[in-house]
Amino acid sequence: MLKDMMIRTVASDMAYSRGVRYYNQGRVTHLERVRDNRYRAEVDGSIKYEVEVRLSKDGSGIEQYTCDCPAASQYLGACKHVVAVLKAIQDEQAGEEQEQEANLSKSEIFSQLKRTFDVRQQGEPAESTSSRRMFRFFADADREDSTQYRVASQAAYLVPRLFVEDLYGRTECWLEFRFGTDRLYVVRNVLEFLRSKEKGETWQLGRNSALDLADIRWADPVSAKLYAMLKDAHRAEKEVLLYGPNNGVYYSGFHSYIFEQKQFKLAPDNLGRFLAVMGDTPFEMRINGADIGDVRGSQGQPQIGVSIREKEGRGQVSLTTEEILPLDDACRYLYQDQYIYAVTAKFARAVKPLWQSFRTTTRIEVPRSEMGRFFGEVLPRLEKAAAVEVDPAFLEQYMLQPLTAELYIDYAGDGIAVRPLLCYGDAKFNPLVAAAPPLRDGRHLVRDARGEQEIMTRLSVYGFRPERDQLVQKDEERSYDFLTEELPNLPAWVDVFYEDSFVKRPVRPMPKVAAGVSVNDMDLLEVTFNMKDLDVHELMDILDSYKQKRRYHRLKDRTFVTLEEQQMQALADFVENAGITRKKAADGATVELPLSQAMYLDELARADETLHLERSRTFRSIVRNIRRPEEADYEVPAELKEVLRDYQVTGFNWLSTLADYHLGGILADDMGLGKTLQVIAFLLARQDASQPPSLVVAPTSLMYNWLDEIARFAPSLKAAAVAGTKAQREAVLAEADKSYDVLVTTYNMLKRDIALYEKRKFRYAFLDEAQHIKNPTTQNARAVKKIKTGGYFALTGTPIENTLTELWSIFDFLMPGYLLTHKKFKERYETQIVREQDERMLTNLRRHVMPFILRRMKKDVLKELPDKVERKMVSDMTPKQEKIYQAWFVRSQREFAAELRANGFGESRIKILAILTRLRQIACDPAMFLEGYEGGSGKLDMLEEVVGEAVAGGHRILVFSQFTTMLEHIGERLKQIGITYYYLDGATPALERIRLVKMFNAGNIPVFLISLKAGGTGLNLTGADMVIHFDPWWNPAVEDQATDRAYRLGQKNNVQVLKFITKGTVEEKIYELQEKKKSLIDQMIQPGDNFLSKLSEEEIRELFEQR
Repeated sequence: MLKDMMIRTVASDMAYSRGVRYYNQGRVTHLERVRDNRYRAEVDGSIKYEVEVRLSKDGSGIEQYTCDCPAASQYLGACKHVVAVLKAIQDEQAGEEQEQEANLSKSEIFSQLKRTFDVRQQGEPAESTSSRRMFRFFADADREDSTQYRVASQAAYLVPRLFVEDLYGRTECWLEFRFGTDRLYVVRNVLEFLRSKEKGETWQLGRNSALDLADIRWADPVSAKLYAMLKDAHRAEKEVLLYGPNNGVYYSGFHSYIFEQKQFKLAPDNLGRFLAVMGDTPFEMRINGADIGDVRGSQGQPQIGVSIREKEGRGQVSLTTEEILPLDDACRYLYQDQYIYAVTAKFARAVKPLWQSFRTTTRIEVPRSEMGRFFGEVLPRLEKAAAVEVDPAFLEQYMLQPLTAELYIDYAGDGIAVRPLLCYGDAKFNPLVAAAPPLRDGRHLVRDARGEQEIMTRLSVYGFRPERDQLVQKDEERSYDFLTEELPNLPAWVDVFYEDSFVKRPVRPMPKVAAGVSVNDMDLLEVTFNMKDLDVHELMDILDSYKQKRRYHRLKDRTFVTLEEQQMQALADFVENAGITRKKAADGATVELPLSQAMYLDELARADETLHLERSRTFRSIVRNIRRPEEADYEVPAELKEVLRDYQVTGFNWLSTLADYHLGGILADDMGLGKTLQVIAFLLARQDASQPPSLVVAPTSLMYNWLDEIARFAPSLKAAAVAGTKAQREAVLAEADKSYDVLVTTYNMLKRDIALYEKRKFRYAFLDEAQHIKNPTTQNARAVKKIKTGGYFALTGTPIENTLTELWSIFDFLMPGYLLTHKKFKERYETQIVREQDERMLTNLRRHVMPFILRRMKKDVLKELPDKVERKMVSDMTPKQEKIYQAWFVRSQREFAAELRANGFGESRIKILAILTRLRQIACDPAMFLEGYEGGSGKLDMLEEVVGEAVAGGHRILVFSQFTTMLEHIGERLKQIGITYYYLDGATPALERIRLVKMFNAGNIPVFLISLKAGGTGLNLTGADMVIHFDPWWNPAVEDQATDRAYRLGQKNNVQVLKFITKGTVEEKIYELQEKKKSLIDQMIQPGDNFLSKLSEEEIRELFEQR
């Protein structure tokens, strides 16, 4: 017989628990034995999945299984659907065994009893499988001798009967049940039955029979689902009492509203669930006390037929099909002709007035004078619920044409006028001036009162009022709402026509603003506007409407232009930053802008398609070169080619590009990335005796550092410090043009000598630690802004320390006026961003400044991390552990050989995996699957020692294992030695994962136990400096991913990686295979793949060889 232990070997803990839950919920259907040892079944998941299982010949082993669910093809081991089917097979086997036992003769019973004693004499545990059967036989015999007879434990049925009573126009439904095994008995109190079943009590079936509810199993899925439905309904009602009007107080003797003795009342939701449970299974039904036989549920619609005839000058409406009976007030559940239909809400709304009309009759007469109204109002709705047949001769007396409407739209001053026409075929009329015209052929026109009313209501909502033959609305804003909200959403049977005087497109989006931008000979940007159907004057009017926060702007031709926030803001920013004013506005006018605006204009044009910017080739080249300095081809000085790292070459190119375009910038690299060296490379590449020297202004503590660095990396550069006495400083400045390439001074010296510097012009100026000028009102800031030079640059790792004004001050040195005056900058940016948290203005400012700030962080450009040391740690097994392992290993060798003989290597991988998994578990700790085992684990002892010493030494540890049961054992051992830990596996909720990671990295707890599958990826645990892999996994790449939870950017300490291996076990061979295959992992396997499936037959055979 199939045992739980065997099922657990082929499935993960999570798949096993979910599979058991699926089985208990009765989701396994159509289980059939195809052959002696092959089974097929369906499992209800999100859809139905088909499962096939092949067992060993004696039915105790699992040889093969398949499932067509997605998880089965993606993960190793059995899915939850396979587990559910295995449990169902196990249950079926138990039933067969009971039948066999029930048919045993007295001699066979004694024969089994004798064998039981023989087994005990051979040293087996006192209560073996056979002895338990013996005890059960004698217990059964005792029960047969009692005054009451109990039915032996077996499969039980729960069979429903549906009752329907039509009480004063209101339908009530309830279920009653019969329960039993070979014979069914009425359940006289459903609520008591549920309570007894939950407690496992004995249930009285009849006068001389009872059933132990703890032992029964449900004989079919429908019985199991019905029981689950009753339990859920009872739980839901208790929750209402617990958390509803009783304010959290639950009374044990509460009155149930849905369970009344043997009745289970069916509200619509429970009726729907009952029908879903029954599916296509028939059940008995009684209506108003009359048995009507077997009934089935259906997801279709009942067939309802209605005929319309003329009789004696009147209309006669009759039902022509079987009557329907709604089982709920909303008509969602309809009985007709042995079927209960669960219909859609739409059909239910259509059928309800039909049923109400014919509830007490099958025929209704309509006076001729009312037939027009009947055809117009009732017939269209009637046709949604029934198949309607109308007598053709009767129908010819009426004109049945669908309503269409025509709306003719014109201007009415600043508002809108609508002239409506209602149309029935060729008959058209304006309802404001005339009734429907008589038909020439004498027929009666059937009007659609609901449709006509809908048209008039839609117009009145927007303020339209009758004026002669039109509906007029004179408010401009409501006119805009009508054109944008109502017209696009009119029904398909309404056509809209515009009068000749009305603009054919009354509402349009903001036209694309086309502008051309180029670079002139003065290195200025030239912006020229070219807008079709829109001149610059109207553009300025549109922008004024937008600034007034209007949703639209009305042009001179009375067209509405929609002013959408996202589109308009980019245009408003462009015009404002381009310096375009009404005074400058003129058709074809050209506006000149500084070259520094190029990057900002390009970013705006990219961000919003409303602004169409034609960029000249020169403009595009400038933007590309500034945006991609890594692609520039500036020649690095020969002396520094082997010195500069790649990111420093990028910085050198960036400085060179900005300098060539006479622009400035901030080199804002993280501390320690070599900003000084990048500037020295730039100065060396620009060395030219015919040019004036460049100036470096630095803090006093760094002045001579600059000179040392220049002497070290660029000795050919002639550099001098402007320091010493005033006379010495004046002498250096006097000789500067002839003798030096670079001058270095301090902020303090510059303040004193600013009069001398104002008279000179430098080639380039660099401010080191530029935060020294963050306050624009200080003497430092005022002094450096008086320097005259061909290019301004700043070096600082912190361009903003406290306020945005600090950034403005540096840019005021680099490119004066680029970020407006300080007053306008504070009004437009600082106040809006800091106080108002204006994301748009923050984005706007970033677009301005980011092209001129180059900032790299260590973590992005320095790939070096602390060392990672991997070490294998081998443990011996305890004596009892080794004895168990050797016994299982010999058994595994036999199973492996037999499997290969029977099915070959290709068909045996699942069985081989199960065999190896059991050996791996014993190597970790036999207590994982042997109940009562107390022989210890060598590896667990080693873990206790290693973790104890590591924690004492201040280390913080991650422990990974494939087996969650093993992690629980580890946790228990850590508790025993007083070490606290966190625990994470696949059942840990997402938010809890985040919380645990944060807590661990904060340093509160020294150990984190993690399931390899659940925590091997997606976690950042740099707070750990030791990683322990308690059991080796087939794919070393998966282990590496787990190790990288600690060994990643942000790790500041060396990381120890310990791989625990149990000596003399299959773990040693798995480790050897890992090492052998490791060099091929990247080529052959991606992380997460099944490494076992990549091994050859020879390699797997080696796993089963004795060392």
